[in-house]
Amino acid sequence: MIGVQELVQIINGQYLGKSDIDIDGVASLNRADEHKISFLSNKKYTKYISTTRAGCIIVDQAFDISAYNYKNFVVCKDAYLGFALALSYFYKNQLKSNFKSHKASIDKTAQISEEAYIGDFTYIAENVKIGHSSIMPMVYIGENTIIKDNCIIYPNVTIRENVEIGNNVIIHSGSVIGSDGFGYVNNNGKHYKIPQVGKVIIEDDVEIGSNTSIDRATLDETIIKKGSKIDNLVQIAHNVEIGENSILVSQCGISGSTKIGNNVILAGQVGIAGHLKIADNTIITAKSGVGTNIKKSGIYSGIPVYDHAKWLKSSATMPRLPELYRKIQELENRIKELEKK
Repeated sequence: MIGVQELVQIINGQYLGKSDIDIDGVASLNRADEHKISFLSNKKYTKYISTTRAGCIIVDQAFDISAYNYKNFVVCKDAYLGFALALSYFYKNQLKSNFKSHKASIDKTAQISEEAYIGDFTYIAENVKIGHSSIMPMVYIGENTIIKDNCIIYPNVTIRENVEIGNNVIIHSGSVIGSDGFGYVNNNGKHYKIPQVGKVIIEDDVEIGSNTSIDRATLDETIIKKGSKIDNLVQIAHNVEIGENSILVSQCGISGSTKIGNNVILAGQVGIAGHLKIADNTIITAKSGVGTNIKKSGIYSGIPVYDHAKWLKSSATMPRLPELYRKIQELENRIKELEKK
């Protein structure tokens, strides 16, 4: 439980309402009670403002509260950010400490912080280094891997050999970090495997969703730079580089040796061919296919991708193509008739 005035300072807002409210959690508008804080960041949910029982509501500066003067509001520059800060206060991360299960298999050469948490049936190979982090049950960590501080590795994650993981990294269940890159050379009709002997480097503040695969480099490194967020079911191939603070949404596929810039957003099911470069601050919309370098930041769509505004115009024209084709045929027939005269 926290006083609303204290909570307002935490989420960097301005409070407009009664001063004697205590808050014990966060809830949606239609489920909140008088001790919950809620939020409105999408206008289509405005209808719930008049009926919600929430003790107070986080809103943007642009929201007109004059029609709801019987409600309590926290006005923030960004309501969604305020909501995130409130959630972070009430629901701390799941970092656990100071426990090493006797059911875990830990090589005698591994260096593990006294503050670390190692769950049941986790396997830790030789020369692994783990800081103050939480390794949940049934995780595999291969030899010579380094995991720094404040990381959470959820159950059934596989981290192969020679992986480097920075601070404040979260990896969700089922993901595989450092699996072999997909590399073969054809010899007389047979595919000969190219050994994948590089590593994966994951920098600070990265989050990786469930069932994502990040392949080790053939040589050198596959790199995920600091602050990037990767959704579930993403494939990142060998020697790829993901720039800082980039977002990769579910079912993206990045082919080998492609370099993604900083602050790039790849929407769902984007596919990118190998050995390309994507400029900083680029947005590629869902289901797009990238086959050439993107040298200029902007929004891109389509297969192959091109300027999003032009793609919208083309998409608007597509349903009219049968009608336009019919009109062209009519015009051609009229021209033929005129030519006969």
